[in-house]
This record gives sequence, C-alpha cells and structure tokens, in this order.
Amino acid sequence: MPLSKLYDHVPIGVCIIKRDRKDLGILYSNPAFLKMLGYEEPRDLEGLTLEQAWPTPEALELSQKLKTPTPPTNATLSFQDSENDKKRWALVSIHETNIHDQNCFTLWATDISASKQIEAKLEQALQKADESADQKSSFLATMSHEIRTPMQSVYGLLELIEQEKPDPNIMSMVKTAKNSASGLLEILDDILDFAKMDADQMALDNFEVPVRTLAYGINEAMAVKVQGKPVDLKDAIAEDVPFVIVGDPKRLRQIIMNLMSNAIKFTHKGDVTLKITKQCQHIKIPNNGVGLRFEVIDSGIGMSQDIADKLFTPFTQADTSTSRKYGGTGLGLSISKKLVEIMGGKIGVNSIEGKGSTFWFEIPTEEVSTDSQVLDMPSLDGLSILSVEDHPQGAKEIIRSLQSMGATVENCPTYAEGLELAIRRPFDVAIIDQGLPDGLGLDLMRELMELRPFTGFIMYTVREDAGLQHTLQSLGATYLTKPASRIGLGEAVQDAASKVQKMSINGPTKLLIAEDTDSVRDVLQRQLDKLGVSATFVENGIEALECVRSGEYGILLTDLHMPEMDGYEVIKNIREDDEKLNRHFPVISLTADVQMSQRQVYMSHGFDECLLKPVSLGQFQRLLVRWGLLEEIKKPKLSSPPTETTTSEKPAIDREAIIAQMGALDEGSIEMLGLFVDMTRPLIKKIKKAQNDNDFHALKETAHSLKGAARSACANILGDYAAKLQDESEAQNEQPELIKSIMVEFDRVEKEIKNL
Repeated sequence: MPLSKLYDHVPIGVCIIKRDRKDLGILYSNPAFLKMLGYEEPRDLEGLTLEQAWPTPEALELSQKLKTPTPPTNATLSFQDSENDKKRWALVSIHETNIHDQNCFTLWATDISASKQIEAKLEQALQKADESADQKSSFLATMSHEIRTPMQSVYGLLELIEQEKPDPNIMSMVKTAKNSASGLLEILDDILDFAKMDADQMALDNFEVPVRTLAYGINEAMAVKVQGKPVDLKDAIAEDVPFVIVGDPKRLRQIIMNLMSNAIKFTHKGDVTLKITKQCQHIKIPNNGVGLRFEVIDSGIGMSQDIADKLFTPFTQADTSTSRKYGGTGLGLSISKKLVEIMGGKIGVNSIEGKGSTFWFEIPTEEVSTDSQVLDMPSLDGLSILSVEDHPQGAKEIIRSLQSMGATVENCPTYAEGLELAIRRPFDVAIIDQGLPDGLGLDLMRELMELRPFTGFIMYTVREDAGLQHTLQSLGATYLTKPASRIGLGEAVQDAASKVQKMSINGPTKLLIAEDTDSVRDVLQRQLDKLGVSATFVENGIEALECVRSGEYGILLTDLHMPEMDGYEVIKNIREDDEKLNRHFPVISLTADVQMSQRQVYMSHGFDECLLKPVSLGQFQRLLVRWGLLEEIKKPKLSSPPTETTTSEKPAIDREAIIAQMGALDEGSIEMLGLFVDMTRPLIKKIKKAQNDNDFHALKETAHSLKGAARSACANILGDYAAKLQDESEAQNEQPELIKSIMVEFDRVEKEIKNL
C-alpha cells in the first residue's frame, strides 16, 4: 500500500510539499487536512503552493522560513472553520522527508482551538486581575486625596484659630478637634497599609535593629496607655539574644506595638510582658543566621480557640460587642500578620478564656556585630547638628552616630538651653526629643522654625503618637521613632538638611497658586494674608499654564488633581517650555498624596518641592522664606533673666505654663497633674531610701527622673531642686538640707494640686 494511502486514514491533517526555495508546491494532502482548510477534493489543491492553499499571514511567514537553509520544526497557524466561519488554530509539526528522490516536507497539522480558547480565557482573566489591581491603586490614591484634602481646611482653620490665642475653653475644643482629625488619619493609614500589602506593593528596608533598645523604647512609649490602670509593663529578653539584628525597625516596631496595644486594651489588671528569645518553633533557621521569637504575654480576658483562629482576618475582632466596648478597625492584627509573612516569619496566638493570651511571632534574621560597618553610611560632612536630648545615654548615641558620618553635633538637655543655643548660632538640622524636662519638643520646634527657617527638623521620640506624627508632617518636619538604626538616623538628617537649602528665583517673584477646591483656597488666602504675601489663584491647569507663560509670575504652587488639566500635565508642559527657553521655572506640588511627599517621587515628576496637605501656617511660611517670597524672620534678642524672688512668693505650679503646654487649665490638665502626684510619690520614697543607704548612684538616677517629671508638670521649683540634687549626687556630695527642701516642696505641690 502506498504511503499516501496510509495517511488517508489518519485523523490528523497531513500535507506533503516540495522542499524548493522557489516552489513549495503541494504533492499530497489527506482528507483531514482538506477538511481543516475547507477543501472537498485533492484536485482542489493541485498546482497550488502552501501559501496559496493556506492564505493566512502565519502560513505566509512559515512559507518564507521553509525556504531558508534552517527551516523551523513547528509553527502555529490560524484557519477559518468551514462550517461556522470562526477562527481556529492548528499546531503544525514539520519533518524533512525524501519521497521518490524528491526532497519534501511533511506537515502534521493538529487542531488546538480548544487549548487556544482556554489560553485566551486565562489571558482575559489575568488582564482583568491587572485591571482590578490598577483600579485598587487608583481608588487608594483617590481616597487618600479626597480624605486628606478636607483636612487642609480642618487643620488650616484650627491652626489659624490657635494663632489668635483664644480663651482656654476654645483652645481646648481646638485640640479636641485636631485629635479627632488625627484619629481619622490613623485609620486611613491602616487601610492604606493593608491595601498596599494586599496588592504586593509593600517593600521592607534592611537596616540595623538594636533589639533591647527597641524593646525598652516600646515599653516606655506604651506606658502612656496604662495610666490609671493597675497594669505593669515588663520585658524579658534572653541573654543569648543578639544586641543588633538586620531588619526593618519601623515595621518590626509596628508589629510589636500592635500586639502590645491589643494586650493592654484587653488587660484590666495584672501585667503585659514583652519576651524575646531564640526558641523558635515554627520557622526554619537560616544558614549563618538566627531566628527570634517575640511574645507578648498578658493576663487579660483571653479568648476561645474558635475566636483566636479568626483573629488575624481583616476587619475581625473577638466578637460583635468588642468593637463597641473597645473600639478599633480590626486591621492591626491583619497588618501584623502580613508584615511578619513578608519578613519570612510566622505569627499566632495561644489563649485561654479568662486567663490571658500570648501573641507570638517568629522571624529569620542575621546578627550584626556592634563594631560592624557593613552598611554604607550617609555622608554628613560639614553639617552642623543641634541635638536636644535629656537622657545621657540617648545623647551619647546620637552624638557618636552622627560624628562618625562627618557631622558636628552639639547636645543640650533642656528646652531653654536648646532655644538659647539656636538664638546664638544657626544649625543645619535640629534633632529634638518630645519629652523634655522643661517643656514639649514640639513647642521648641515651632519656636525654632520661626527663629531659623532654614533649619531642618527631626522629632526623635519613643512615643507612637498619630496626632504628633501628622502635626509634624504638616510642619514639614521628620517624625523618627526610637530606636533608629545608625543609617536610619543618618539618612533622616541628610534628608532634612536637603529640604531646607535656600532657593533663589531669577526674575519675577509673584506667587501663583492653582487649586480647584474653594475651602482650600480660602485657608491658603487667610494664611497668606496673615503672612503679608500676595498671590494669584486659578482653578485649573489650563489657567495656570497661561499665567506661567505670561511671564508675570516667578513660582507656581499647583494641586495635582484639577479639572481640564491636572498638575502632572502642567509640570510636563512647563518643563518642555523650560528646555526651549533655557530656564528653570520653580513649581511646587500641592497635594494630599503622602507618596508624593517623598523627595525621589516628586523630583521624578519634575517638581522642585512638595507641600503636603493639610498645609500649616509654619510650613507655608518656611517655604515662602526659602524661595525668597518672604523676608527671613529677624533674630530675636535674648530676654533678660527674671528677677530673683523668694520661693515662698512663687507658686508651686506655674499655671501660665500649664495653659501654654496643655491649651487650658481644665479638667483634663488637672487630671494630668493628679497623675503626676501619684507617679512621683514613689520617687520621693526612693530619694529617702537612697539617702539612708548613702547610695549616690540611686540618688542621681532618681533625681533625674524627678526633675523630668516635675518640669513636665510645670512644678518648676521642685524640678530645679531635683536638678541640683542630680548634680550634687554625681559629685558624691551629701545634701541633707536639699533633700529636706525637696520633701517640703513636694508637699506644697500636692496641696496646690488638691486645691485645683
């Protein structure tokens, strides 16, 4: 039987063609091949070439390749279904053969239309998934803008009210309103964090993490949440735990803070312990690495295993009553779970109802030698740094770290000394702690911003305070939580210094603002009126571009989301004009998008700077000074020291200082003073015991604690006595009369607070 007769019965399409560079004529085709291409008889293909018989672009391309010295071995070709005229696909396998001394190609064509349909559906599903992810990103950007933009009006108007120095009742309401706005922003940050991780867009940093400093700092920060509750915060760190590991200090802190906050929330009495060991049970220890197990152990209300199994699900809490009694979005544990998983770790909870819970997580990491210099440190050569830090060990760490990068650092421990030092000389960057013995770091920062508008500011604190964080963000200052790695602190200083370099404008200095929201324009106009600066407002990008091209203006502040033409299109057009005119027109983005506030992001779009909504008066003022639209605030004169009065003439509590610090001498501030008395009484007992034991070290440490507490409560005389005792104890000088004065003054403070 001839070979062709065998092919007649094969269900797969078979076609034999000449192997000729000029002519790929068809010699034979079986019935299955004829049917595939819609032909009835073999004679229908007589005298035709492959591309004539199979008239598709893919077949034409195959024909060209078959004429080359190295022909392909397979190809995928389309064809039309003869019955319903739908497009179908065939996989063609090509073999070189010799028939009757004629070099030929045998083509085996298999219908793969069903596979192609599945592939098309998968591609369509993938495209929809990508579109869904894009929609999610777009939604997040829009939501961030739509929520943060109204905050421009809220924060701006509240700040203007504060500038008017209203009576204490109004000031108290202003602070309450700002705290409520901060709570809203905190929830928004959680949602954005969760969605970013859900879209696999969360990236971790790898820095140095000082484990013990991290733990101590977290317990210190969480102490605020247990005031008024009989709950003790403890730590238990095994001796073999490394001092420094590789990790993301911000995210690691976020996980532990979430677990600690939950433990404190559901523990009414007893203790909450942060335990760190190397006793990992659920992860594989990396080669040449180490595994750490973190446990937050509480004696709280506990939960059943059914509830515990669902606890890490987004928006889930222990039960429906929990959200009413305890509050919260139910996102904290879900975010913690995702962060731990990104770190390559595991997280879980063991709990007994009515007995308490143990939340744990384990992560793989690496130990870093405290003498190691494996990371490239930022260069801070020539930068002059002011550090206001009252804790001696903390001050030493700041000075040592920054000096190793080339900076010169001067440290002082108090608000008053920091202010005096900044008046006498300028600094490139000021690093300020929030809790100072004689005032709040935020107040010092605001005062220094007016005094030194070209200084960069960093708030370096153990406190995890969303309100403080957003206030600093609106002021254009950096919020850095302790402990930061050496490289983290160095990069924060480098970034803060780069943001305050004085700019210059060549030509007109008239200000143009493009903003489409009425309330935002109103606040900006009020702020400009207060600063004595004039500006022209437009409502869309087209008008802004026309004004810039008129040559009348020297700088543009533009919103990013506007009708007709947005800020991105505006900056694109301006930068194109710049190339033609050989100039650089200053453009500052005015946005509620937190991502845009990162220098590398706004600069990549062509903007010179970013002004993040809500814009504070101080932030706006510093920007105008930097760009030459507002004269630098004149250097104030040093005030003369107050005249000496006897202790008996001075009140035990400085009420004016309380009002300046707390906003009002109201029920809340009086409650704070009452807590001060309760928390300070044990220090007085410790001073008596240390005196009896002749323990100068204990005296010095206790006097330091008393000094900070007293000055924070505006009990300034008591604070001064404590400061003197600290100095005398360090010199090992006995001071029985001074200690007696402290006892008397504490009694006077306690009585005055009771009278309030």
